[in-house]
Amino acid sequence: MTATLAPTGVRHGASPTAEAAGRGFLLRSFARPTWWVEILILAVLYGVYSLVRNSVGDVVAQAYANGREILAVEDAWSLALERGLNDWVHRTDVIAGAVALHYATLHFLVTPAVLAWLFVRRPTRYRAASGILMVTTALALIGFYWLPTAPPRLLADEGFVDVMSQTSAWGWWPASGSPGSDAISNQFAAMPSLHCAWAAWCGVVLVLLVRRTWVRVVALVYPVSTFFVVLGSGNHYLLDVLAGVVVLCVGAAVVQVAGSAGGRLPGPGRAPADDADVLVSRVERLFPTRPSQSPHRRRAPGQGPAAWRD
Repeated sequence: MTATLAPTGVRHGASPTAEAAGRGFLLRSFARPTWWVEILILAVLYGVYSLVRNSVGDVVAQAYANGREILAVEDAWSLALERGLNDWVHRTDVIAGAVALHYATLHFLVTPAVLAWLFVRRPTRYRAASGILMVTTALALIGFYWLPTAPPRLLADEGFVDVMSQTSAWGWWPASGSPGSDAISNQFAAMPSLHCAWAAWCGVVLVLLVRRTWVRVVALVYPVSTFFVVLGSGNHYLLDVLAGVVVLCVGAAVVQVAGSAGGRLPGPGRAPADDADVLVSRVERLFPTRPSQSPHRRRAPGQGPAAWRD
């Protein structure tokens, strides 16, 4: 007998079990991260991030104006901590070298390492945590595009010194002071500080999910040291740092709201299979599969043949 297509798009004669299994497979693939899918997603997102971050056009004049305005606001409120920190760091060779090394390396090593650890050791938390990082990065891109900002190190007339440029003779970073190649860096992507947002994300994730006390202590120190480094090196204003933390909080809120609307996100004390099953069951309650007519099902009293129940 040939199966026909119902107005709802469900094929008569098709197995509801098969349809549910297919839907469950897709949902479980989302709830249980697969390494090659995650690498592909991250590669695509990084490509988009790099494209947007470095394609803001000719905004030199606007970037310098924005930087001076931010600094003026900080000076008016006595918030320009970066002035004193930058002066002390650049006058102390050992500190300057440590700050430059921290800025040029840990940002690119710690965040991927925490993502990999989550994937391997806390797979039930990986989806929500990585989602927060992705949303945070996307929000930061909006800031880079709409508010290009010259960092303090480019405002030499304000007394700032570019510590990265000062130490470039023995480091691998360019003399321009960028943490990476000039070909892939946007020197005006300062507001908000993605360095600080990512560092705070790493710290919160490790403090909440790691069992060893000493690792938690290191996790607390890492974002604080990053805040010090970006200010002392002249790469960010204090308001950049605060904006980075705010963007992270907004990213976490967006993921939480999305998770509440779409079903429960992986939670504490649940195995990966449990989280996937909860997600599948919730979606199936929202979009139930139409049962097939079979001799084992009977009509409810007073209802037509289209209404069936167990």
